[in-house]
Amino acid sequence: MPNLSRTTGPRSVASKETWMEIAQLRTIPGACARQAPGLQVRQTWSGERVKSQSGQQGRFPLAALAFPVLGRAFLRHRSLRATGMGDATLMKKNRKKMKEMETGMLEGALKTLFRKMEEPDIFKVREILMRLAKTNQKPNQNLAGDWIIFWASREGCVDKLFGTGMTDEGWWMQLQEYLLRLGTRKEGRVAEAIEIVRKVGPFPNQSNCLKGTYMPSGTNRLKMIFTEFKTDDGKEMKARGDQEELVVDVDVIYSSKTMIALQWEDENGECDFYVLTRVNSILEERDKFVGTSRARTFFN
Repeated sequence: MPNLSRTTGPRSVASKETWMEIAQLRTIPGACARQAPGLQVRQTWSGERVKSQSGQQGRFPLAALAFPVLGRAFLRHRSLRATGMGDATLMKKNRKKMKEMETGMLEGALKTLFRKMEEPDIFKVREILMRLAKTNQKPNQNLAGDWIIFWASREGCVDKLFGTGMTDEGWWMQLQEYLLRLGTRKEGRVAEAIEIVRKVGPFPNQSNCLKGTYMPSGTNRLKMIFTEFKTDDGKEMKARGDQEELVVDVDVIYSSKTMIALQWEDENGECDFYVLTRVNSILEERDKFVGTSRARTFFN
């Protein structure tokens, strides 16, 4: 029987117990021809011939016949398996790269539409958003970061859904910008928003800070609950209608490292859309906007 401790050939998919069973089968007498008297020639699993002193006639183990065939089959199987895994990995990388290129082109087309048209065609915007939505199976899973609402579908819809209601006091106040920071899960999913309110006349802009938490649910739902409201000089305030909290419940259509698209539906079934783009820091943006004004507004 072959010496298992001297096995040097390639490992096969067969277990050690299987080889033991094969080795214990009947040997084939006379398989080694023309030997010197008193010498037995054995062949290990690696195919190496080994001479050992023995008084018996040379015998050739059946395991030695079985191993070369199984070994070659195993090597071929391993080679094909490795090649298949390589092809699958390459195809996966190519699909990922093509997907990134597609989303990058669609995001660029959307931003170009916003920049070149004072009032972008809402149907064209929705068409691009629908195409982006098809590339995202769980768009509410990667939302952490600092964002600014770059575009909204209607005038006043940002303040109506996200604002504190300060602009309800009169026509001389307008919501100019809205900044949003969503913390990571490790940070407790903290939500912090800053609204920049523009006052008509020779008055500086005012910023109000909203703090709370957010919670994604399902594959596309996002709920933000703000419970703390302060003006830029530290005075506490309440939300619209003298409420203690502000709840924002929206659907996430699309999200990436550079863009988020949201949708909100009212009780009449009418939908508003919001496109957010990433900024370095909402605090830096706040400092930039307070005391200054920009030509761009939410609805153009």
